[in-house]
Amino acid sequence: MINGCVSRSSLKMGRSSLKFVLCPHLDFLWTMKPFDWTILFIKPYKIYTHVVFWLLVSFAIIFFKEYPERMTGLTMICLVVQVTLEFMIPCYSQNLLVVPFFKKRGWLWGTAAYLLQVGLLIFLLPYVLNAVGMLFPITDRVDWRNEHVTFSVVTFTLIATIYKVALDGLILDKKRKENELMHLKAQLNPHFLFNTLNNLYGLSVAESKKLPGLMLRLSELLRYSLYDTNQSHVPLKKELDYITNYVELEKIRLSDKTDIKMEVAGSTTDLYIAPLLLIIFIENGFKHVSHAKDRQSYVHIMFRLNHKFLQLEVKNSIDPDYSPVKSESKEGLGLNNVKQRLDLIYPQQYSMSTTQENDCFDLKLEIELS
Repeated sequence: MINGCVSRSSLKMGRSSLKFVLCPHLDFLWTMKPFDWTILFIKPYKIYTHVVFWLLVSFAIIFFKEYPERMTGLTMICLVVQVTLEFMIPCYSQNLLVVPFFKKRGWLWGTAAYLLQVGLLIFLLPYVLNAVGMLFPITDRVDWRNEHVTFSVVTFTLIATIYKVALDGLILDKKRKENELMHLKAQLNPHFLFNTLNNLYGLSVAESKKLPGLMLRLSELLRYSLYDTNQSHVPLKKELDYITNYVELEKIRLSDKTDIKMEVAGSTTDLYIAPLLLIIFIENGFKHVSHAKDRQSYVHIMFRLNHKFLQLEVKNSIDPDYSPVKSESKEGLGLNNVKQRLDLIYPQQYSMSTTQENDCFDLKLEIELS
């Protein structure tokens, strides 16, 4: 096809290559961040969510034939609408009127409002359902005054309360975590920039010829930090490119004094990670690398990818008598932040260990990327 999305020759390609021959306007399909489920319960989308839910309830009533066999066609549709409303009205009455009243006035007034609501619904609901039935041009109608709606009213008001409280709690917890992450990232970005500017100052004093290369790498780092990290997750490839730029920046600064290696084993395709999560471990290796005259200093970085598992190992040379300095105001800030972020984003999904032997400090991190 000349103007189509896919050429004839591209049809022979494997599934992994298909995305490279798609039209440019479909690129977003391959860079979408993980779906935020809370959007389904926020205006205007929550209206669509509720409509879809009650349509599914109606279809379930039809599918399981929760109606007399004699009822077919328009008579069946009328009954299905009435039964759905029998479930729906107590739910919305509870969540829109009584639950907010509970929160504002407390348990005493809330309980009184609930009991009043139950009484009114038991009395009025049959008349409302009969009025709905009168809208249909049929003769075989159910007289809801002879039906027992008490069980439905009590059951669905309680279910609606549990649903409302649980959903609000989940959304509030998610917002709390997002606010904590924003706070941690707000601390992290200036922390990293401060260290990089220190390196820039040191290089400007020592050898100004390397400044152009350093400034270019720094601009790429800042571009990613400012514009690409506003999402909750980013493609893993972008995060590794960011780390690569940082490592190249450190190579310029350290010149031939330090043996610096970085390797990536495995595919990053379709993998996402929280932004600026790994850079602190890399930065920490460079910060504490030894520069003893009688020993070769080094920083070795290894990424291993196995399906959705990411393994990071950072080895750096240290002085034999090195002992980490614990300082919440300086060096400990970055590591404390990244541990808090790991706990918030990947709870029970990561493991981290550090070992120190002679002149080597070894950090290992494994994350199960969701």
